[in-house]
Amino acid sequence: MSLQLLEGLCKAEMDAIAKVSPQSSSKIVKIGAGGDKTKLIDVVAEEAAISYLSLVGFEGRLISEELGERQFGRKEYPILILDPIDGTTNAVRGIIPYSISVALSSGKCLSDIFAGLVMELPSGRTYKAVKGEGAYLNEHKISISPPTPLRHALIGIDVNVRRDKKKIEQILPLLIEAKHIRVMGTAALELCYVASGSLDLYVDNRDLLRVTDIAASYIILKEAGASVLCLDGSDLDSPLSLSERVSLVAGSYKLCIEALSKIKRL
Repeated sequence: MSLQLLEGLCKAEMDAIAKVSPQSSSKIVKIGAGGDKTKLIDVVAEEAAISYLSLVGFEGRLISEELGERQFGRKEYPILILDPIDGTTNAVRGIIPYSISVALSSGKCLSDIFAGLVMELPSGRTYKAVKGEGAYLNEHKISISPPTPLRHALIGIDVNVRRDKKKIEQILPLLIEAKHIRVMGTAALELCYVASGSLDLYVDNRDLLRVTDIAASYIILKEAGASVLCLDGSDLDSPLSLSERVSLVAGSYKLCIEALSKIKRL
């Protein structure tokens, strides 16, 4: 039932997005609750999600990147964590891929998430997981790639450091050591690519990721056998709040630790 709710929401968004013209999709309409400029495509996607939740009678709390928080009915839980469009810049520039990310939690932290779904757009490929039931790409079970040394690894990383030179200096040894680097512009999907073994590792050291970016991918990674660690090597957890910002590494535990050994402590 949890995945049916999430799948229905993503399909409602996908249908709404398809009706937005490329010329108007990038129009800035407001500043979202997360502090970023909200484009028309973000609003259309989020409104479609809200309409769907109202239509199916969802009861609980919504945390969404654009509007912030909204209560549906009187129940405190579940909390639904939504990024209506992850990779908005890709979407409005006609660059593939971008995604919808949505998760359900029974508590106030990432570790309380019990279901998650990330839909790759425009393909519609769906990464999903329910706690204790494994991770799937469409209907095929997925798992992380076998442990591999960094010198043989394909890693995803976000180098959009917003003029913070120190963040590049911090990860430069990692960039030099890795065999291949990919920068795709949608953290939710890149984390899912780790879960499916397409990427060996994902790294983000910028202290900019929000829970809406990673909530769904978090449970998908866990169910696929990945470690999701803070930069100090501890297991990542975070309150489900838009005010929180995190950095992380995700992949096999051995590769995560090797990557962390390369990241400079500035």
